[in-house]
Amino acid sequence: MLTFIRKVGIFTCILAASAFFIAGCAAFFSVRGISLLFSGSMFSVAIMATSLEIGKLVTASFLYRKWHECGMLMKVYLSTAAILLIGITSLGIYGYLSDAFDKSMTKVQMYEANISQLQKENGTLEDQIKKIESSATVVDTKASESVEQFQKIYDEYVADQRAREARHRDRLKVLDDAVAALEASPGGIFSSKKKKLAALKEEQAPERVEINKILTEIDDNIAGEYQLFISKVDELRQVTQEVDTVPQVTAIYDKIKANEVSILGVKEDIRNTDIGSFKFIARSFDQDLEDIVKWFIIVICIVFDPLAVMLVVGV
Repeated sequence: MLTFIRKVGIFTCILAASAFFIAGCAAFFSVRGISLLFSGSMFSVAIMATSLEIGKLVTASFLYRKWHECGMLMKVYLSTAAILLIGITSLGIYGYLSDAFDKSMTKVQMYEANISQLQKENGTLEDQIKKIESSATVVDTKASESVEQFQKIYDEYVADQRAREARHRDRLKVLDDAVAALEASPGGIFSSKKKKLAALKEEQAPERVEINKILTEIDDNIAGEYQLFISKVDELRQVTQEVDTVPQVTAIYDKIKANEVSILGVKEDIRNTDIGSFKFIARSFDQDLEDIVKWFIIVICIVFDPLAVMLVVGV
């Protein structure tokens, strides 16, 4: 082995190894790409493509070495065949790389769809928070308005009852003034002041009883109305306490945070895909990702198989 290397030269060995390695890679990608195109008979197509790859390299090497010995017709045919086979190989490589890109792109699109879904869900959750807070505000506002309305009704009722009470107390004062006036009047020798006072008080007694009864009734009515007012206020306070938005909003915020963490994870998965770097390049040049990858694959195809053929011929 060492003797053979010394005989042909180290550079020639390196050139040959590089040529056949590149040619082998080009053949593999081309055969695989053509097989994908005709997947119904993949094995047969792979054998055909492999034979064409071998024939291409042999044809290119034959033309290089036997150019001056070949006739014009053979030169034209073999040159045309070699160029067409290079084109076929390049198309196979393009198909293989395009298929790999489509698979990665499909995965990225799935990731992006997941991100879109999570973002949409977060938007819905944020709307729910706004609705919950809005409903709580509405309940508090209506409760406050109801309390104010109940307070107004209670105050008006108490004022009406107090006015009624004042009228009856004024009547009591009139009765008391009549008794006081009789007591203050001078009594004659034959006058019976005590009998008159007794008769006056006996005459006022039924009215006084009725007035006191009404005053007691007024106090009871006010006390009852106050209890009713307090009970209604307590009911409204209980309603506002039952509308506790904190646990609901906290749970929704926790869900939003979990979705944000999931979005970050999916974005990291996108960056870890084969086309993650190309997305950055596409953004840098303000171009579509598909266009960037397409031209990159075309450049590879232009360089790949022709380089392999030239190196094989050079060996």
